[in-house]
Amino acid sequence: MNENVQFLKEHPVFQRLSEVYLHQLAEHMEVVNLDAGNTLFTEGEAAKRFYIVMEGTVDLYATLEEDEEQWVQMIDVGEVIGWSWLVPPYRWAFTARSRDGAMLMQFDAAAIRELCDRDPAFGYGTMKQICSLMLGRLHTVRNQMGARIRDLQKD
Repeated sequence: MNENVQFLKEHPVFQRLSEVYLHQLAEHMEVVNLDAGNTLFTEGEAAKRFYIVMEGTVDLYATLEEDEEQWVQMIDVGEVIGWSWLVPPYRWAFTARSRDGAMLMQFDAAAIRELCDRDPAFGYGTMKQICSLMLGRLHTVRNQMGARIRDLQKD
């Protein structure tokens, strides 16, 4: 558990949390490994966990018409994967697949939501940090879309 607390202390999302909160979070996390090409979660499935990439990379894909997948973004070391656990109906909006193998810190989403509900200060602080990360992710996707549009307009 001490290794988990240390990991949390060093991660930007959790750095501002008190020692008490870090220990509470550490009770609901574990390291998982994913082989290259394996799926972490699939669009539409229940979002029961969220993750932080510790090693390797994970690609996000959106399902288009006729089950065609569109690559959306690569998630790198230190980044959080999965926001769907925060908002009902708690279903994944994307599919996540390991690119070349990955080690991830996995969090029990229901337990973390319970902590947020029980302690509004913890919940608010957690939400502020996660919303900040989400905003960064949205800016990245917006820039990607802009680049694709410009490329299409050149043709």
